[in-house]
Amino acid sequence: MIVNQTYEIDSCDDVELELKRESKLEFRLCFDDEKVIEALFFIIPGLGGDADSNYREHLASFVAENFNVAVVSVNYHCIGNRPQTGAKAYFDEIDRLILEESCKTLGIKLPFDVSNIRIQFPKTSSAFNLKEFSKEFHFINEVLEAKIKKKELFENFELKTHLTFEPTKNEYQNFGIMQAQDLINALLYIKANPPFSLGGGGICV
Repeated sequence: MIVNQTYEIDSCDDVELELKRESKLEFRLCFDDEKVIEALFFIIPGLGGDADSNYREHLASFVAENFNVAVVSVNYHCIGNRPQTGAKAYFDEIDRLILEESCKTLGIKLPFDVSNIRIQFPKTSSAFNLKEFSKEFHFINEVLEAKIKKKELFENFELKTHLTFEPTKNEYQNFGIMQAQDLINALLYIKANPPFSLGGGGICV
């Protein structure tokens, strides 16, 4: 029978940046409890289809059903760093300055405080058109369209601006070091606490 288990364990602190980790390491383990497990198969989710937890669960079940492996899916440190994985968009001081100065240069007077802009991206979206997700950007877009019609701007003009993503769990991006350690720590935990019968084998990623 296929078994799915979720674990939350202590991982490690960020020794490089001397920061204490606040969040737990979460990972899922999927295996057939009637099989002798010969290898661990790691799914390392990115920002494509595997960012969807339902897809990962289906993939893990398929692999566990058809091979003598246990499938590990790790929600590594700062996995929630994009809208698809739970990050929230907001404007920091630099983002706000860029937008305000851009609008000022174009002669657009904003009737709102940029710091109050709230953006909610749908998780299913792969491309971000800000005017669809914020009434403030919808206003700016209408002004730009009016200026284009008046020939005050080129027909293909686009206003490019910046925004910042706030990852989930109060985590931060540290460019792979903590993420790699999370995968290793999940492996070491399973090795020390295997919930299945072990056979000879190795690790597949």
